[in-house]
Amino acid sequence: MTAEGSYKANTYNLEFEQEIQRLKAQVLLSWKKEARTLKWFGLADGMNVLEAGSGPGFFTEKLLELLPNSSITAVEIDPSLHEKAVEYLQDKGGGRVNRIQMSIANTGLDDNTFDFAIARLLFVHLPEPVAAAREIFRILKPGGKLVIVDSDADLFWLTTPPWSVEIVREKFKQVMSSRGGDLSVGRNLCRILKEAGFGSIDLEAVVSHSDIIGIEAFEPLLDSGPILQLVKQGLISESEIASYLVSRDEFVAAGDRLMMSFWLMACGEKINQNLA
Repeated sequence: MTAEGSYKANTYNLEFEQEIQRLKAQVLLSWKKEARTLKWFGLADGMNVLEAGSGPGFFTEKLLELLPNSSITAVEIDPSLHEKAVEYLQDKGGGRVNRIQMSIANTGLDDNTFDFAIARLLFVHLPEPVAAAREIFRILKPGGKLVIVDSDADLFWLTTPPWSVEIVREKFKQVMSSRGGDLSVGRNLCRILKEAGFGSIDLEAVVSHSDIIGIEAFEPLLDSGPILQLVKQGLISESEIASYLVSRDEFVAAGDRLMMSFWLMACGEKINQNLA
């Protein structure tokens, strides 16, 4: 997550602590499959790893557990999330985590430093995603890889019974775009990597299904706080979200409800060392 572009943690939700719990649920929802895919892309214990847009530290903690002999440099620009991460990780990792409050577009880190970089749910918020990818390219070692984990609004939720989200989703896209973000970034991840100079580009999907992990894992993500915050800010009218809220309540009340969510994981390798 990042304070650049469309996301600021302390104003994204109605309550800051609600937002922290939503971010935690996002990590727990699909971590096992993400970890499996990261290893398949080449992440290995002992590597020097960059986490771009590290948020309040929940994903950092998972990386520390997965890679007990690796050092993790966690870059986060949002001061409220950086502070949360410092508090949350203070007794974790045994000094293997280096937390930096800095923009991922201008890290100030040395060239050719990291073996592997991960940017999770960051690029959706960035006004200049190619510039950020180029900065990560610069600080990766030759042969190093960047994996971008992100969403695409048109793929994100599939539900039974159907949940009417189209009107609010389109309005949310417009608001995000006006702030520099792109809710449809998932379909563009391969192009972003290519324009930044990466080669050997690949794309995988991570799917979470409530029949496998339980509907309870999805419940914190049903929080309407971000939508209601936009209403509070005058960016979405109450009439525009009326059908959304009715449909949400019908979904929550359904005894046989199910949900699927999709993250896209795009990987690129630093092959061209002569990128300007």
